[in-house]
Amino acid sequence: MMNRLSKAGLFAALSVAAMGCVSLAQAPASPALSGCENNHKVLVPKNPRMGANANILPGQVIVQLRLTLDENTRVKVVEYPRSSKDVDSYNSTIIIQRGQEQKEYALGRLIQPGSGLRLVEIASFCTSPDSGTVFLAFETPSIGATEGFAVIQYSAATVDVKVLPMADQGRIVVSKAEPDKVELWSATGSASVIDCDACNKHYAVQDCKIGEHGVMCKRHPGAGEVRSPSKVIGARIEVR
Repeated sequence: MMNRLSKAGLFAALSVAAMGCVSLAQAPASPALSGCENNHKVLVPKNPRMGANANILPGQVIVQLRLTLDENTRVKVVEYPRSSKDVDSYNSTIIIQRGQEQKEYALGRLIQPGSGLRLVEIASFCTSPDSGTVFLAFETPSIGATEGFAVIQYSAATVDVKVLPMADQGRIVVSKAEPDKVELWSATGSASVIDCDACNKHYAVQDCKIGEHGVMCKRHPGAGEVRSPSKVIGARIEVR
């Protein structure tokens, strides 16, 4: 899926909301880092305020990430958390602001079901001084989680937002040399197997190509690989 926001004169200035500069160091989301750099960060989402009944207090807006693409274009990942009867929704939304124009891409509409996902990891690569790719990993806030992945591609002319298929206790594997080619790993099996957090699982692997008009994925032949989910989701974005 792809949504395009055209613009002129884009230079690559990237500001990631994370504290510290150590690769894969966990940090609360807060604005830092500027300039076009290859970055890989694990983020600890800011949690919403809770009421006396242990429900999320309504009306909160939580900014989990800020990206600066040029002096006129900003990208944010914002949560609008809500408590429901069974499962809380965080309603993570990618917001692109260019001048007076703003476009919003809610994960709940881009990925089904995506309303419970929270931002947990980011990796970015510059392919030239004015273009690059940003990978965003989202996860349900529970053990035995489900992952969703969004991709922002930017150049001198455009900003594109695309998503990959959902994954169970999965990850993506990306290459600095070819950021438009992604491996998507997802656990397979019955619900009892998926829900067993400590059990080794068969992982199906898909080769995904991030193209101009969307993302195309094709599964590897065979039963897949057997892995411990703790080793797979230790890095939801593996960079090679």
